[in-house]
Amino acid sequence: MRGEWAFYESLLSEQECRDIIAAGTRFAPQTGTVGGEYGDGSDVEKTIRHGEVVFLQRTDPQFAQVFHTLDYCVNEANDQWFGVRYNPQGARSLQFSIYRGDAEGGGHFYNTHQDTSLISADSPTQRKLSVVVQLSDADEYEGGDFQMHHVKAHPPADSIRKRGTVLIFPSLLLHRVTPVTSGVRYSLVGWYVGPPWK
Repeated sequence: MRGEWAFYESLLSEQECRDIIAAGTRFAPQTGTVGGEYGDGSDVEKTIRHGEVVFLQRTDPQFAQVFHTLDYCVNEANDQWFGVRYNPQGARSLQFSIYRGDAEGGGHFYNTHQDTSLISADSPTQRKLSVVVQLSDADEYEGGDFQMHHVKAHPPADSIRKRGTVLIFPSLLLHRVTPVTSGVRYSLVGWYVGPPWK
């Protein structure tokens, strides 16, 4: 059965989410960029994306459990809903994303975008499935809504805003994060790659 998205509500516990936030915030964040899926560089473009990121590596033992959990979810969702070909070794890293409401230049956001395109740019792989993990509790920030575009049905906003919820969708889908107006929204984002889209 094909689907546009799948989610696992509150799959990670509150303590697991707090531990990931504590670990992620120990690293110095970088400015979020756009582009660069194929290793050809990426740009800071604050009219499209305004936020901070830290990359958490699969090889770091403190993140082994979260990678294992996400691999299981992506495999199950793909078997039940998406049916795409991707690398079973999973995402090499997870992007720990930080969206601040009191940021210089206004609240952080990420305007409408895709995580990949149908054009492979001569790369042997492309992003096939995207995964987003909600780490913050819903009452810790305002704004910062994750929204999809051009889908038959939208994921339930209250559910995907719950701490610990895992959302999975094909990387071709258009989506955005609306501006955070107060507080801080923390999330994890990962990409499962595979052979180019056909």
